[in-house]
Amino acid sequence: MRFFDPFEELRRMQERMSRLLEEFDRFAFERELTAPLDVIDEGDKYRVVVDLPGFNKEDINVYVEDGDLVIKAERKEEKEEEGKNFIRKERRYGEVYRRVSLPSEIDVDKISAKYNNGVLEIIIPKVEKEKKVIKIE
Repeated sequence: MRFFDPFEELRRMQERMSRLLEEFDRFAFERELTAPLDVIDEGDKYRVVVDLPGFNKEDINVYVEDGDLVIKAERKEEKEEEGKNFIRKERRYGEVYRRVSLPSEIDVDKISAKYNNGVLEIIIPKVEKEKKVIKIE
């Protein structure tokens, strides 16, 4: 005759919840992540600073589309790790995506970017707008 052990049942429930949370966590991080960024108005230009730690320069794409600055970075899981038996795996893989509206007074052809030590810096020069003086009669 087998007796009901409430502690054993609690342990099983905890294991099931842990597996469920790990699966949810993996699903969420395999999708898109966001990257924190700062946009600084420096008078003659805007400077955008984005934290992208752990990415290679080749994995980052920056472009202008429909008046927005688009930043995409993708970190892929390396193939040689597939056969390893991880005890704990917290390093995430997925895509970072940010879209920032740009003001109209910028020089799109002179935008530059550099990536160093996990920080992407984008310089967006402003263009001088001519002011039309209207003569009052």
